[in-house]
Amino acid sequence: MSSKKRDYYEVLGVAKDVSTNDIKLAYRKLARKYHPDVNKTDPRASSKFIEIQEAYEVLSDENKRSNYDRFGHGGVQVDMSDFFSGGIPGIDELFKSIFGEFSPFGGFNGFGGGSRSRRRTAPRREVGQDIENHVEISFEEAMFGVKKDIPIERYTPCDECEGTGAEDPSSVITCPECQGTGRIRKMTQSGFGTIIRESACYDCNGSGQVIEKKCKVCNGSKIVPEEKTIHVTIPPGVENGVHLKVQGAGHVPSVNAIPGDLYLGIRITDNGRFIRRGNDLYTPTNVDIVTAIIGGKIKVPTLDYKENKIAERELPLPAGTQPGTEFRVKNRGVSYVRGRGRGDQYVIVNIEIPTKITEKQKELLLKFQELNK
Repeated sequence: MSSKKRDYYEVLGVAKDVSTNDIKLAYRKLARKYHPDVNKTDPRASSKFIEIQEAYEVLSDENKRSNYDRFGHGGVQVDMSDFFSGGIPGIDELFKSIFGEFSPFGGFNGFGGGSRSRRRTAPRREVGQDIENHVEISFEEAMFGVKKDIPIERYTPCDECEGTGAEDPSSVITCPECQGTGRIRKMTQSGFGTIIRESACYDCNGSGQVIEKKCKVCNGSKIVPEEKTIHVTIPPGVENGVHLKVQGAGHVPSVNAIPGDLYLGIRITDNGRFIRRGNDLYTPTNVDIVTAIIGGKIKVPTLDYKENKIAERELPLPAGTQPGTEFRVKNRGVSYVRGRGRGDQYVIVNIEIPTKITEKQKELLLKFQELNK
């Protein structure tokens, strides 16, 4: 179809003075011929069918037809979104008369789709909102993993009314504003013709139902607050500030809804003996000057994965160790949360220099200095 619209009477193949009944008959004939689910040979069938539908919507309405006759295409505004969603009044009945009870057009829910009634009542599961919480764990719990009981507050369907919001089933009635469709149509007149807009019904929020007598527990909201304790397994190696996802622990807005999720923020208390960088641990260790010079053994804190605790471990220190020297202890770092293995631990040597010495110590140090020349 070209960008310039054809005359609507020409589209339907009728004269300008024909009756509304003649317009309907012409439309029926063309609809049978160009419906995309019937005409699969003509590649332009879909575009022709939409053009025919648009022409019929204008010429079958007395006000629109009058404006069209006076002002042409500029005198009418056609909302074709109704055409694709099944919102054009009387169109289902018309197509039943054209194609019978089983209409290949399926109530205008897209070409070959389901009927309008099925579209309106098709199950559509609501998804609950997520909630966020925090838990504080120790450095040891972060290293070895821990199980925690986390109290949460969320909304779930009211048990008293089984999530209906009504005092009893008979209190749920069809919305009188939208007649149960969940949609309302507003018509406004402008200099260019009639404009039709469709939106969700404000009275029933698009559900098609309203409550006469509200539940005394939830006051018609259908949900109530719930306090619950959930059991969460925090894996070894978790990092500070991450959020663990607990599926299904969020809000539940209705009986058949998919629960939201809980995102649990992890806060790890500081441990002065370890510095974490990724999956490696760095352990600053003070060593006295004599041991650094002559060598010996030092004790450092390490992660004991057999006992799941921090334990002291003896490490050999070679003679002449310099300040800032790092010694690597393999596989004593942090476990990888995803995948196997662990990082390493690096022991950083800090040489302790005495700030006060006795005269005897000073004498010995001077002798040492003299012998070292």
